[in-house]
Amino acid sequence: MLPLLLISTLPAFTLLLVAPASYKPWKLARELGLVALLIARELLSHSASAAAGRKDRGARRMQAPPPPPALAMDDALPLLDLPELALDRVLEELAPASLAAMACVCAGLRDRCSMDSLWARHVRGKWGRVLGAAAREEWEAELAARAAAAARPRPNRRRSWADSLACAWPFSWIGCRWVKGDTAAPAVHSALAPPADTVVAWYRALECGEFWFPAQVYNREDGHVGFLLSCYDAHLRYDRRTDTFTARYPPHGRKPAKEEDGVQWCRVRSAPVSTPAQDLHISGCLDGLHPGDHFEIQWRKNKDFPYGWWYGVVGHLESCNPNEHLCRCHEDDTIMLEFKHYAAGSRWRQTTVSRKDHREKGDEADGFYGGIRKLQTKDEISTWRRFWPVDVLS
Repeated sequence: MLPLLLISTLPAFTLLLVAPASYKPWKLARELGLVALLIARELLSHSASAAAGRKDRGARRMQAPPPPPALAMDDALPLLDLPELALDRVLEELAPASLAAMACVCAGLRDRCSMDSLWARHVRGKWGRVLGAAAREEWEAELAARAAAAARPRPNRRRSWADSLACAWPFSWIGCRWVKGDTAAPAVHSALAPPADTVVAWYRALECGEFWFPAQVYNREDGHVGFLLSCYDAHLRYDRRTDTFTARYPPHGRKPAKEEDGVQWCRVRSAPVSTPAQDLHISGCLDGLHPGDHFEIQWRKNKDFPYGWWYGVVGHLESCNPNEHLCRCHEDDTIMLEFKHYAAGSRWRQTTVSRKDHREKGDEADGFYGGIRKLQTKDEISTWRRFWPVDVLS
């Protein structure tokens, strides 16, 4: 059969070589020659796989173990026949990958495995610490933009005869290589993929790195000495191959935006306040600040830069008696802010702010200090302390 097949495709191959592409009468001959070559390739592929399958079946018959005893139908309990509460409990115990696989079994399980309540638990469990309200708002805005783009009329693509042949003829090679722009492909994909406005779709976009979400990164640019014990806004995308993030920082003045790969989970947090990075945060904690309290303060190099959050501790005023029973610093209008990871005598070691009339203060030499946020929990403080530098900065 093989020699006859090769001989029969020889004229088509000759036509494919000699037929000039610019001469219209030869166009049909070239296309027919290409189709003949594709048919020959598919037939050869199917014949080879069939021969290999016959060999494998013959070998299995010789070595096959006796089949296990069949399970009686009365002993089997279909999963969908379970009570709803029991089935929901089973699905709640599945990991995201198992839950997604279960959704591919049938239409009934697809609907149950795509419920928002199931996937909301997985979103909170894996992404809750790094996702804030701003991330959800940007996701909803992206969905609205996609819906608007889908609603716009698209120009009709003229289908060639090869597209029609590929739809009617079940040849895998024609289907994958020739019909990349077929309008039927998106419809098939959308039938299998979850609806875009569901929680499972959001989880999938995060897991597959298809969505850049807003968050904050400690010690940006991989612990650059100029950013130690700081936290800056960024947009992040997850890389599931390395279980890390790629961070994209906004431009700093005239400096272009920067990207950093390999950002670990421990360096990422959701924004604790909704204040944009270019705006001054309104400080509502100044009256309650005492020496020893931990805080974050906005700081930027100049007014063209976005703010970052920097860690510090409230200190004692120079005129204060450091004895805790005699200290009156909390009654003074001036608050001493200390950044103890800088050496004593450094210009970055201390600064003061007004308790009653606090606003942005500073200059182009020392930068500008903005709003203050008091750290309320031990987890926040311990997270900052985890990034404490080994050596004191000057």
